[in-house]
Amino acid sequence: MQQMLPQEDKNLTLKRELIEGTIDTVATLGLENTTTNAICTTCKINVAYIYRFFADKEDLIAKAFGFVDEQFLQQILDNYTVLNYESIDYESRCRVLFKKCWDYLMAHPKDITFYTRYYYSVSFQKYAYTEHMKRYVELFEKMKTAFPESADVRLIMHHILDTLLGQATKQIENPMDDSDIAATKTFFLIFSVIKSYLRTDRLNSNQ
Repeated sequence: MQQMLPQEDKNLTLKRELIEGTIDTVATLGLENTTTNAICTTCKINVAYIYRFFADKEDLIAKAFGFVDEQFLQQILDNYTVLNYESIDYESRCRVLFKKCWDYLMAHPKDITFYTRYYYSVSFQKYAYTEHMKRYVELFEKMKTAFPESADVRLIMHHILDTLLGQATKQIENPMDDSDIAATKTFFLIFSVIKSYLRTDRLNSNQ
C-alpha cells in the first residue's frame, strides 16, 4: 500500500472535520440556518477550505448526508445475516435486526437529526437522491428474497425506512417512552404492514 503523504493526510482530516461540522450544524441550527460561515464556526476551519474540497455548500451537505447514509446502511447490512437464523421464527429475526438498527440510531442522535432534516428536504431530491438509491441497491436485492415477485419491494423498503426514521427522530427529540418500549411499538408498527406482503413460507416456518 502506498504511504499517504502528510498533505494528503491533512486534507482528509480537514474534509472529515468539515463533514462532521456540517452534521453538527444542521442538527443544531436546522437546514435553513446552515450557512458556510456557521459550518466553519462549528469546526473552526476557514471557509476557503469548503471551496477547496467541495463545489459549494450544497455539495458539502450532500456529501455529509452520503457519509451518514453509508454508515447507517452498513449497520443494516452487517446485521442482515440474522434473517438467515433458522433457530427462531422469521418475525423474531426481523425484530432482532430492527433492534440493532434502532439502538444504532439512538446512539447517534446528531447523525439521525441531521439525516432526517436533509432526507425530507428539497435539497435531498435534487442533490443526493440518485446516489442514495444506488447505495441501497444491495439491500434492495437482499430484501427481494423475502417477498413474492408481485410485491413492490422498493415501496416496502421506503415504508420501513420512513417509519423507522420518523419514530426514531420523535424518540430523540421528545421521548414519550423508554427507548426499548418505543422500539417495540415502532417494530410492530412496521411489521404489521409488511407481514401481509411477505412470502407465506417466511411467516409460517423457520425458513
